[in-house]
Amino acid sequence: MIHRITVSDELLAYLNEHRVYFTPFGNCKVQGRFRPTDQMVFPSNGQIEPYSNFINGNFLFSMGSFSFTRSVFPINTVIGRYCSIGARVSVMGVDHPISRFTTANITYDRQAITNAQFFRDYPEIENFQVNNNEPKNGLGVTIGNDVWIGEDVTIARGVTIGDGAILAAKALITRDVPPYAIMGGVPAKVIRYRFPQNVIDRLVEMKWWNYEVQSLLSASADIPIEAFVEMAGNAITSGDAQPYNPKVVNESVLTPFLK
Repeated sequence: MIHRITVSDELLAYLNEHRVYFTPFGNCKVQGRFRPTDQMVFPSNGQIEPYSNFINGNFLFSMGSFSFTRSVFPINTVIGRYCSIGARVSVMGVDHPISRFTTANITYDRQAITNAQFFRDYPEIENFQVNNNEPKNGLGVTIGNDVWIGEDVTIARGVTIGDGAILAAKALITRDVPPYAIMGGVPAKVIRYRFPQNVIDRLVEMKWWNYEVQSLLSASADIPIEAFVEMAGNAITSGDAQPYNPKVVNESVLTPFLK
């Protein structure tokens, strides 16, 4: 189910109070980023964590803390924590059937305005079967944690982008991306990995993003990755690292604004 919420200064103030933002800097008000008649679109199963930022668009898909996006994604997208997403990233449209006599949508989309009118104009073919059986149609994109996506990247539906991955600008992503892979090109291929495999294995195992970052680091964040793995791993094993379980913005807390 999808909710449409009329944008108001009260709504924006409420979201700001819950640390959900819509501009790179400062607070957001109607007449600026939004118009008084604008609506936000929010899925009933959406989960938005604090310290997230939707810099463009009106779609409030699920997004984790310390993530921002300058791009608009389909409503069923899920973005993890600590993600940085550049402008004009897009998700491919539906797959067209290539084994039928035509790839045109007359064979799979009866609701399209041209097709709907055609079937009204020719009621004698009302029983013509229109089937959409492409398995990836309707699927969203799942973006892991600590992912950096450059500008103008295109992602196929149903793709999962692994934790720690980097997608180079203008890449065409047609398949799942391994954790900590750096991918680029058309179609995208693995250029290299961010860290040695033993370090990647430790990072994937410990899932540091599930803990309060301030309990993992005792000093600067600018330390060698091996030192971070050792420090964070010890904090998690000893129990000194505190799980990060923030309050989320979801359907229940937005109920006063739903109409």
